[in-house]
Amino acid sequence: MKNLTFCFLALLPLLFGCAPIHPSQSNIPAWDERIPLNSDSSETPSLSKRLSNIFSEGSNYHFRKVRWGFSRERVELAEAGNTIFERKDNALVYKVKLNGVYCRLIYTFKDNRLRTAGYMTITPIPNADNLIKEAVDKHGMPETNLKYLDGLQEMVWKTPEKVIFCNLSPTIEKRTSTAYNYSHRGLLRDVVRNELPDQEAGKIQYWDGAYAHVDPAFFNQLHEVNLPLSELSFYEKQLMGVILRRGGTIIPGVGTIPN
Repeated sequence: MKNLTFCFLALLPLLFGCAPIHPSQSNIPAWDERIPLNSDSSETPSLSKRLSNIFSEGSNYHFRKVRWGFSRERVELAEAGNTIFERKDNALVYKVKLNGVYCRLIYTFKDNRLRTAGYMTITPIPNADNLIKEAVDKHGMPETNLKYLDGLQEMVWKTPEKVIFCNLSPTIEKRTSTAYNYSHRGLLRDVVRNELPDQEAGKIQYWDGAYAHVDPAFFNQLHEVNLPLSELSFYEKQLMGVILRRGGTIIPGVGTIPN
C-alpha cells in the first residue's frame, strides 16, 4: 500500500503540472524569460538586447551603452552581438555604420579603464561629412569650429561629462579623365555663376572623419603632463585628430601621387 501511495504522489506533477511560480517569487526580469536565445518571437528580446537592458537600468551613459571607467569586459558585454574586429590590451575595435558612413567603432583603455571612444572612417570616402552632420544634429552648434586653408575642419563640444571632438580631413583627390573644367568666366559668367559646381569638374574629393568622445577627467590631466602625446595610444591620437592619414592625388593611368 505504501508503494502505491508513493507512485501516485510521484505521478501527480505529470498529471496536473507543477505549481506556477508567483511573479514575486521569481528574480527573473519580465524581459528575460526562460526561452531559447534563437527564438523568432518578435516579443522576445535577443541576447544582446537583454544584455543592453541590464546596462540601461538606472544609468546615464557617456557613449552608447558605456560609462568612463568601464573595463574591457564590461564594454564587450555592452556591445554583445557586435563582432569584434580588433582586440588589444588598450583598445577594442568594431565595425558599424553611422549615418550612412562605414566606421570603426573604437574604445580605448588605460589600466583596463575606458577613457576615450568614438567613430572613425575606415577608408577615405566622399560622404564622410555625415559624421559631422550626425554630431551637429545630436549636440547642436559646437563651441569651437575651425576651418583651415587645406580644407581640414574641426569641431569641439565640452560638457561636464564628456569632451566631444569631430573632424573632417580632405585625404584623397581623385582626378577623372575629363577633358574640360568649368572656367567661372565666359559670356554667361553673371548668369550661371551660382549654379557652377563647388569643385572643379574632373575632381572627386575623398575625406577621412572622426567623431570622438573623451573622458573630461582624462582630458584635463593631459594639460598637466609635460609630454602628453606619450600618454596617448595610436587610436587615441587618431580619434583626437593628433595624427591624420597622409593624403594624395589619384590620377588614372599614373597612380597615387603623395601630397
